[in-house]
Amino acid sequence: MALGSYGEAQAITGEVKGIVDPKKAECETKAGKTFDVFEAVSFVKQVVAGMNYKVKVKVSDTEYIHVLVYVPLPHTGEGPQLVSVESGKTVDDPIV
Repeated sequence: MALGSYGEAQAITGEVKGIVDPKKAECETKAGKTFDVFEAVSFVKQVVAGMNYKVKVKVSDTEYIHVLVYVPLPHTGEGPQLVSVESGKTVDDPIV
């Protein structure tokens, strides 16, 4: 993966699931709706001054969202930050 670009899509890992799952309520607020399902399925990552994770999340039988979460470098002491939510995605939509 080149610095500044997104890598290849990967199956969800425990680490990324642990970053995204706690952001469900914030995602619902940004999307303006409540999700009965919130299941991260795949992601891409981008090295910046920290790490960006763009995650495909299943929110219904047919709908997905793309969630961008920024994780600052450890020395900052800051936790993961929700950056954006893209609604109306499908299982076939590329993350990037």
